Amino acid sequence: MLRKILSLAVIFASVTGAGQVVAETATTPLPINGMVAAVKNDKLAFVSDNGRFVFRGTLYDTWSQKEITSLADADRAFSYIDLAKLRFQVDDLAPFTYGTGPKEVVIFTDPQCPSCHQLVQDLKKVEGYTFKILELSAMGPESGKIVRSLHCAKDKAEALAVALGETKPRVIDQIGDDCDTSAIGKRIISAQMFGVKGVPFMIRNDGLVRHGYEKGSLQSWLAGAN
Repeated sequence: MLRKILSLAVIFASVTGAGQVVAETATTPLPINGMVAAVKNDKLAFVSDNGRFVFRGTLYDTWSQKEITSLADADRAFSYIDLAKLRFQVDDLAPFTYGTGPKEVVIFTDPQCPSCHQLVQDLKKVEGYTFKILELSAMGPESGKIVRSLHCAKDKAEALAVALGETKPRVIDQIGDDCDTSAIGKRIISAQMFGVKGVPFMIRNDGLVRHGYEKGSLQSWLAGAN
């Protein structure tokens, strides 16, 4: 990735006639596969991550409803997802819910993901939040079987216990083939739309996203919200 950033910096410098000083080219990722924003001598462009293509002109973020006119704008677009502006209804995805606080946090997880398990243990120690937990089959077919069984569980309390890491992740008794699994499909589509590359993936109440998790870091991360 560093090699790609350096190469696109060189090409952007040459396109803008800005000489050879690569270090003065600032870049930030965009929430678009294979694209970064780059600034050289106060000139903003959008560059493919291999440095081949430079796009000039206006980039409009329909989610935040504003133009991207600076690296700060691009960085915010990469780092934040405003679920309210998107009118995203997380309950349409049949999440597991933990907590009753006024601040809502959306979490994409996998039942077999060790760091997801640690995150779930830590969220139980936090007050003032409602956590919406969306199970994905990010770790393969076995996870897919577990996710379906949790969604279609005969015993919802047992399913919640598995989702919250209180019992070992496993396939549990299901209601049958007539179970509506469309919500699982909506989770997959939403994960793709939000750029979820791995789990856990979190969206804080102010829209800040987080990829991955380290033990004991949840409360301080949540406290940083606006």
